[in-house]
Amino acid sequence: MKEISPALRSFVLTLPSVPFLEALLLLHGAPGQIWTAEAIAQRLYLPSVARADAIVRELAARGFCACTPDGQLIYQPADEALHALIAELCREYQQRLIEITRLVHG
Repeated sequence: MKEISPALRSFVLTLPSVPFLEALLLLHGAPGQIWTAEAIAQRLYLPSVARADAIVRELAARGFCACTPDGQLIYQPADEALHALIAELCREYQQRLIEITRLVHG
């Protein structure tokens, strides 16, 4: 099995938590859908909407997604290179869940 690319490894190391990673992948998997913090909290089994709201704000601040004026979120990476990296992460996470989550925790 090939190794995780250096670019993806570097990217994963910047992710603050596994719930953040999973929220990013959730949005990537439904690119046209508008998400609320409540919906993200439910889908990821987060203990509070406040935690999901913090993730939503950070996703938008990092350029992974865009916030609507009423605070909802839609997958909209800042550029095509970022979208390609997120797509690679999605593919690799399906095959290397443990390895990637260890990198995030690292």
